[in-house]
Amino acid sequence: MNLLRYTAVTLVGGAAISLVQRMEAGLEKSVFPANYKSGVLYNVVDREDRKEVHEQYTSREAIEAAQAGKPLPSGTVITSANYKALLDTQGNPIRDAKGNLQVGELQRFNVMEKRPGAGAKYADNLRNGDWEFSAFTADRKFDAQTDIKICMGCHKPHDELDYVKTYFAMAGKRVETNPAPVPPGAAVVTVVRFAVNPARLTVQAGAPVTWINIDDTPHQFFVEGAALKTDYLLKGQTGTVVLKEPGVYRYRDTFYPAVESLKGVFEVRK
Repeated sequence: MNLLRYTAVTLVGGAAISLVQRMEAGLEKSVFPANYKSGVLYNVVDREDRKEVHEQYTSREAIEAAQAGKPLPSGTVITSANYKALLDTQGNPIRDAKGNLQVGELQRFNVMEKRPGAGAKYADNLRNGDWEFSAFTADRKFDAQTDIKICMGCHKPHDELDYVKTYFAMAGKRVETNPAPVPPGAAVVTVVRFAVNPARLTVQAGAPVTWINIDDTPHQFFVEGAALKTDYLLKGQTGTVVLKEPGVYRYRDTFYPAVESLKGVFEVRK
């Protein structure tokens, strides 16, 4: 059984996403992209940690820019429609024949919009270029309860992806066909279903530690206290670090820094 989702770029018609239904968010105006489904459904993510399915849409122009390795054009809107996964009577996700989570009730929307000067009002530690972030309830009303600063902080480290964590999916880059080999003697951590396994490892100082990403979703791991991080890891890709000094080191995923199942600990001994 294929337990992972590999979602091809799906064209669902319409070249642009119209922005209507303006709402007040403090002093700023947020917009709900009411016709988001007239764009491109370019990504579907099984959020195993939340028992949710996220469907993500954008414009054809944004897809073309990502495929060319360019920043996304001004006016780009990215909409994530987030659904509950269907659960059985024991609270476990119900999966289809391929192992994917089955979609249930619509929960909320997260929206990114790129417009000139939008980021100027934010401090440097939050600014994501000219991207504005908004959240909406399932009935398409502005959600003032969501702290968008958390979203901004999560996207902030990824400026080389134009601050868009799904940039690789837009570009059609999902699988690493020529991954670097695992170094001899390396301790291995696998990444699957939004979790690292094992979450705690004891290794010798100077020995390599390698993550192998089995998820469809890219990941990148940062080791706190050592200032080390892997490259972006597509499905099948490996990332290796070497910890030379004894100690206890914690790491997290830069894409999903708050997800506990994507955090781990290395105990490095002499």
